[in-house]
Amino acid sequence: MLNNLEFLLAPAKKIAELNKAQIEKVVAAQQAAVKEYVALTEARMKAATAIKDVDGLNTFVKDQVELAKNGFEKALADSKVLADDVKAYNEEVIKLVQESNAAVTKEVKESVKKAVKKAA
Repeated sequence: MLNNLEFLLAPAKKIAELNKAQIEKVVAAQQAAVKEYVALTEARMKAATAIKDVDGLNTFVKDQVELAKNGFEKALADSKVLADDVKAYNEEVIKLVQESNAAVTKEVKESVKKAVKKAA
């Protein structure tokens, strides 16, 4: 009935490829974030152990406040990038599903027409 199976499965293959690319992108971003946080933690631990007096403590605390501010701003920026990526991903999945539905509908209609002609 459905002669062009490869044609019909093409959108599903594209979705699988899109999912793989999206997962790889997220994993890479998480790995980069973990490396960054580890390096930051090591640097802050080193800075904390280097405190020798009140001035050193004040400098450390000021640096921590600045790091917190910068971290919050980075988290907001990263969240926006993630939201944009998710939106683009969802739009692509919807497009591929619509293409798939159109292809299946067309193939089924053609198969029904052929079946009706053979029956007549």
